[in-house]
Amino acid sequence: MEKVQYLRATTSQNLASAALSYTTSFGCNFRLCQVLLKASTNITETITVVFDSKEGSNYDVVLDSTSLTAAQNYVFRPTGQCIFMDGDEVKVTCTNANLTGTVYVTIIAEPFGKQP
Repeated sequence: MEKVQYLRATTSQNLASAALSYTTSFGCNFRLCQVLLKASTNITETITVVFDSKEGSNYDVVLDSTSLTAAQNYVFRPTGQCIFMDGDEVKVTCTNANLTGTVYVTIIAEPFGKQP
């Protein structure tokens, strides 16, 4: 039986210092499973998840943009299949308008299709 190895990327940002802007890829074709954000305290900020295309910014697409109001948790799970080809990236941003708290981001993906 074949075992699926999920892919994980994590980062954090103190919003008192700067807004979060994190871009990652996994070096293979992958299906985006979920993006999780946990804040150290309730925050009122906007979180955006973007398909950052290897073909350039004309092909980038906002997958989700959510304004949190006094919340600590954000979960984005794409409906259907959200496929990224080798070279495409996931970009997660979080504003820092209120200069409060630290955010911790986890991106989970699954390798997709035949891998080199």
